[in-house]
Amino acid sequence: MVEVRTFGDGSDLQLIHGYGDGGFRVSRERYAGDLFLLPRQAMSWQVPADLDSLSADDLLALMGETPPPLLILGAGEAPMHPFAELGTALRASGVAFEVLSTAAACRTWNVLMSEGRAAAAALVALP
Repeated sequence: MVEVRTFGDGSDLQLIHGYGDGGFRVSRERYAGDLFLLPRQAMSWQVPADLDSLSADDLLALMGETPPPLLILGAGEAPMHPFAELGTALRASGVAFEVLSTAAACRTWNVLMSEGRAAAAALVALP
């Protein structure tokens, strides 16, 4: 499990405190498996067996009625796929899209939250 330094206590922001071992530790709670984050909500989600089949509709459904302006996808160890069609579909819905390794996405998430940014993160668990 990798430990991540966070930006203080006392808020309801969903900060990532650790990742690895097949899950995440967010705001002091352990989540097994893949995770979808909004600034004040963490939920398990089912990643398709073939990550390339992930659709904008799958992700937009998790974001609620008013999607945040940014989604980061933590796509495992070292994502090699640009997810161009997914990015195009999300941008058409007003959501900017960034693909990172899961580790980089976790670090980026905490920075975004420390800056008060509206965002969502779809994170694939690391072994």
